[in-house]
Amino acid sequence: DVQKQRLERIREEHDGDDGDYRLNPEDCAKLQQECIQYHHRYICMFQLEDFGAVIKDCDRNLEVFEFVSKYAANEELAWSLLQFVPQLLMMRARAQGTAQLKRKRHDKAITMIEEGILELESFYRDNGKEESIEVSNELHSLRHWLADVRLKRPLSEVEKLQRELDAAIQVEDYEKAAEVRDQLRKIEASET
Repeated sequence: DVQKQRLERIREEHDGDDGDYRLNPEDCAKLQQECIQYHHRYICMFQLEDFGAVIKDCDRNLEVFEFVSKYAANEELAWSLLQFVPQLLMMRARAQGTAQLKRKRHDKAITMIEEGILELESFYRDNGKEESIEVSNELHSLRHWLADVRLKRPLSEVEKLQRELDAAIQVEDYEKAAEVRDQLRKIEASET
């Protein structure tokens, strides 16, 4: 991996003290080109539904960007790569969430999407870009998807019965309500 090779080179050049090492514009350009290749690959992997590969490539690019953030000669140079972090975080959350949805694990998918949103918000705050939280296309996309997944989440047996119970009570069908209540109690008893 290029990042690890560069870090080794830094340590060798500075006898293990990489405190004064800085990436120059040419180094950052090379890393950016490499990250673009991984970007194209993880987009393809997403289409092929190889979500593990998407997550791995996103994590790899995030490691490179962290490396650039630490060693870039200046903030402007670092931001030339860091500006792509929101897109990476969104794609990783989409891959994680979609993988869970394919397994019919809606609650786990919701958790993955929520974590992706929190991670994006933290990225903007940590980089002094709080104003981007409300206008970020990546955040907007994940929030919209989260609402859709929540809306389409299948109800559990208990939730279905609870709705049935509520409806029976509302129309004052107490016989039906008692039957549904008994079914709920059986489920609750079997879970304990």
